[in-house]
Amino acid sequence: MPSSDEKEEVRQDVGPFRRVLLAFIGLLAGDGVLLLYLFLSARAAWDILTLYAIFSLIGWMLAGLPVALMFPVRVYSRLAWPLCFLIGAILGPLALLLIFIVLFGLQGQLGAFSLAHTESLWPMSCMVSTVAFVVYAALLRRRANRVRPAAEAGS
Repeated sequence: MPSSDEKEEVRQDVGPFRRVLLAFIGLLAGDGVLLLYLFLSARAAWDILTLYAIFSLIGWMLAGLPVALMFPVRVYSRLAWPLCFLIGAILGPLALLLIFIVLFGLQGQLGAFSLAHTESLWPMSCMVSTVAFVVYAALLRRRANRVRPAAEAGS
């Protein structure tokens, strides 16, 4: 059985590229849940999903990736599940707010910034980001806690 030092070495083995990949898989899972929700609620799912997928990718780049890469792997692998759900639920609205600020800023209309008529986007952002972060944390935890056999650990 590997020592705790070897386990720590394996935990650190999850590099930035792998973390970005796992975060992207989480984003795809979140968008998949959104698609399922849109189909079940009998909305124009493809039209909304196409637009929302673009926004969720931008939000992922503005908020999701920095959070995914900000802390060491051991922090994410030790988070309690309720905290994972809470962090995920907070990230969606934060990302959506950042997107609106960037869009208004790019148009040079920051003074006219308003959240009017955006009420239906906030719950969807919570849903997508919660699923995305929980999937990311689960994949990262699974990967980080995986212990290599003794023969591999020595090489």
